[in-house]
Amino acid sequence: MLRDAAGPQCRGITLQTPFFRLSNSATHWSYPQRHKPFLWLPVFPAPRLRPFAWPPPPSLHARVSISSIVRPQCSPRRAAMLHALLRPQAAGLAPCLRPAPAAAALSLSRAITAAASASAAAEPAVVEAAVRAPARMEEAAAVVAEVMGGEPVPPPALASPEEAHQPLKLRFDDPKEAFRAKSTLDILRQLLVFQACKIRPLVTNADALLGWSKRVLGDRLTYGLIRPTFYKQFVAGEDAVSIQPPLRKMKASGVRAILDYAAVECMGREDDVEQEEGPKSRQAPQDTVLVRTYEYENERVCDARMSVFLKSIEAAHSAEGQGFAAIKVTALGLPTLLERTSNSLLAIRDLFRRFDTDSNGHLTQGEFDQVYSELFVDDTPERMDQLFRSLDVSKKGMVDYVDWISRISVMDTQLIASRCRSRGPFAEAALNDEEQKLLRNMMARVERLAQAAADADVRLLIDAEHSYFQPAIDNTVTELQRKYNRGAPRIYNTIQCYLRDSHSRLLTELERARRENYKYGVKLVRGAYMVLERQRAQDMGHPSPIHNTVADTHANYNECVREMLRCVASEGAEVMVASHNQRSIELATYHMAALGLPPSSGVYFGQLLGMADHLTYTLGAHGYGAYKYVPFGKVEEVMPYLLRRAQENSAILAGEAVAGEMAMLRAELRRRLGLTLQPPLAEGS
Repeated sequence: MLRDAAGPQCRGITLQTPFFRLSNSATHWSYPQRHKPFLWLPVFPAPRLRPFAWPPPPSLHARVSISSIVRPQCSPRRAAMLHALLRPQAAGLAPCLRPAPAAAALSLSRAITAAASASAAAEPAVVEAAVRAPARMEEAAAVVAEVMGGEPVPPPALASPEEAHQPLKLRFDDPKEAFRAKSTLDILRQLLVFQACKIRPLVTNADALLGWSKRVLGDRLTYGLIRPTFYKQFVAGEDAVSIQPPLRKMKASGVRAILDYAAVECMGREDDVEQEEGPKSRQAPQDTVLVRTYEYENERVCDARMSVFLKSIEAAHSAEGQGFAAIKVTALGLPTLLERTSNSLLAIRDLFRRFDTDSNGHLTQGEFDQVYSELFVDDTPERMDQLFRSLDVSKKGMVDYVDWISRISVMDTQLIASRCRSRGPFAEAALNDEEQKLLRNMMARVERLAQAAADADVRLLIDAEHSYFQPAIDNTVTELQRKYNRGAPRIYNTIQCYLRDSHSRLLTELERARRENYKYGVKLVRGAYMVLERQRAQDMGHPSPIHNTVADTHANYNECVREMLRCVASEGAEVMVASHNQRSIELATYHMAALGLPPSSGVYFGQLLGMADHLTYTLGAHGYGAYKYVPFGKVEEVMPYLLRRAQENSAILAGEAVAGEMAMLRAELRRRLGLTLQPPLAEGS
């Protein structure tokens, strides 16, 4: 990979790593003799590794020299691979990388130019893979319609309609019932996979070990080892034929599927596992249904991703009004645009705080006139009175934050900035004409998906992403909910409850839905980008947006669930409780019973395929809206997804909930094999 990545286009750069230092000239890479470049890769002490130094040194590591595998060649994609492998501290490599979210004050023009250059240099196979993806998804969608369509299997726990409204006593700790749908081989495989995930050095270096294995053992043998283990555990199958058996098992247990073509994640990349941040940036010690981040390639790839999402909506249509499809906004345009839009929305928020001179959360006419005269040039009494009346939606002489954000659009920022007396932070954050055009293009794609979901009677889950993208995503969701959620929740936002402001944001969104008379829908998760968020905040000198402790995150998550359940009962809202945490699921079902909410009441539960099966299948057996995210794709296509599953599991396996699941798996395995720890009966007894 170093050989393919380094080259003359990456000039004048020094890479300093914990292992070695590299510098380059116009034609080749070199290194000082005192910094002899050795990569130390952990390996298993097996005789077949003899070519990589046997026996291994005392540290059980093998040395691999890189001095002979560099050559003068560089492309944006290759440079990204090099950057990810070496984890450089130097910022000088940035010009050789694909566009990443930049500082908010930078113009998008440089990012757009860089994206276009990277796209032009990409191999034709990249775009072809993206173009083929919708066809793969269409085949799988047809299978979902055939297998999961029709009447659902009646839950055995409910004998009559009256019983559906009675509190149900769910037993998540009964291994026989929880794993009824699993074969003995499935249980054994899950135990082995989860046990492997507990080996932290193995998981931490999984991407490097994968690359090493492919070079030494070859792709065929490497994937031959992965397919019956990690792949079989977390992926439904390769194609429309192989995903049918797991779908049938799920339907028989009252569980529905949310289809996910996992290969769409790495469209436009040769190997996502070698991206700069890699799966580690998405580690989530707070048991959650996780999400992905896309990179901008070109408009054709974005259109292909949209086509895949349309096929997933088509697949969900077979669920007869109970189907879900999930999308990510970063798949549909330039992520830098989302960051710029988010900063513009935050500028609107800060402007309200500037007007709120007494910090009581409300603006009076006097406060508004005073601050407006200080900041803007068109401060005639008539103009200020007109503006205040337009903001005072309730006509009570007071403007609060919900009124403010309901009346001021991100598209208004340029016009507002043009009237400022001086150019300050608000003017810097305002979107220019080019950015507004790009935002409209992105919104057109999202709008098309929302319309397709409405036509198909499918709920559309719009995933959360990094906190610096989230204001723009929240704003996008709100615009869609105002249009499509008038009768029932069809568009769902996603709230990551490990964020400190998540509860207040949820309350704001609920209040906005009440005032504008639409039904609110949300998926609640704990969060997916903890490591990245904390590191970014530290690098920028900002307070961490993440709760300090796991306990704080748990408490906030459960409070958000309680708030949403109250709104489900009284306002017709809907919520998906997307969690692998048994305590949170138990609390949710308890509060549902206390509020008189039956299992089929607009409350849904979601877990990933291959994880927390004792929760999903117990809920499905008792008539609750239980869903599995079902990824599919060829083993080489879904490797980024599998590596994240391994790393996320490694982070959460030490938790009490997962330890309890593993104990249940062992107990069920012993029961099926006829193994007991009971002493033999005494003679004559």
